Amino acid sequence: MAHRDVKVGWRAKALAFNVFDRVPFGENLYYFMQKNITHTVPRKLVPTAKVGLPQTRHIHTINRYRSDLDTLTLLEIGAGWDLYANLLYYCMGLNHQIAIDIRRWAHAEAINAIITYLQKDPPEGYVRVPRILISDDHLEKDLLENYGIRYMAPFDARDTKLPSGSIDVITTTSVFEHIPADACDGIIKEFRRIIHKDGLMSHTIDYSDHYAHADPNISDYNYLRYNDSQWKIFNPSIHYQNRLRTADYDKMFAANGFKIVEAGVWSGSEDDLNQVPISQTFKDMDRSALLELGCHYVVQPIADENPSSSNGLI
Repeated sequence: MAHRDVKVGWRAKALAFNVFDRVPFGENLYYFMQKNITHTVPRKLVPTAKVGLPQTRHIHTINRYRSDLDTLTLLEIGAGWDLYANLLYYCMGLNHQIAIDIRRWAHAEAINAIITYLQKDPPEGYVRVPRILISDDHLEKDLLENYGIRYMAPFDARDTKLPSGSIDVITTTSVFEHIPADACDGIIKEFRRIIHKDGLMSHTIDYSDHYAHADPNISDYNYLRYNDSQWKIFNPSIHYQNRLRTADYDKMFAANGFKIVEAGVWSGSEDDLNQVPISQTFKDMDRSALLELGCHYVVQPIADENPSSSNGLI
């Protein structure tokens, strides 16, 4: 009998996340649920051209601004269970990557599922495919030796200890929305320190209520009905959503010495938003900002009037 994905109501899912957040080995329980109950790990990859669109967008963005993809050092935060983005970047020709995460989510079986799939269905424009499976016992070693990916987790992106000016490109995909605002600011500040003066950042941020991704009974704007105290009940750290919008990220980038060179914002429907009673927390926000569901940022460092010397590449 074939497995069927289990649709879990968002409140039940929030309860489960709260449990995972509080018990020993909660991350392992979360992985078990994703693998054996909701069947969302390994991720569904058919086809790569559609599923890998955010990651290939990053690569195409980099290629528009740089011509040296194979020699760049790229930093990705939010590697996840399977390092999907990093393995796709490897297919596209990146040789030097650092992948970091606040928790050590990575599992060899999830990574190997990606490797096996990309052998059959690589991204458009690929120059190679991954060939060698990795082991849990030597996960970091296998990733570095075979794919040029330095995996570091658990790791705090606010204090990377990386040399100043040593990173050429920084990318994230649906990561910033899971980080508290003050931590986002600290991370962007650290990005400004470690990025090369000619560096580039490409970030895709998803503002939607992520519980709506699995529960068709609520909309992408569901979380706007709750004030901060109410939302805290449904917002454990293992599945945190900060509910920020484009204006918030604009301010953080500017405050930390970056200029926004591209910002592609997308929005949802008025009908969906009209069905949600807006909490007092968001009453003063412009309607257009409430409608926003995400943005793809392309960001570069503003020239430093008193640049410090770079410590060189990693």
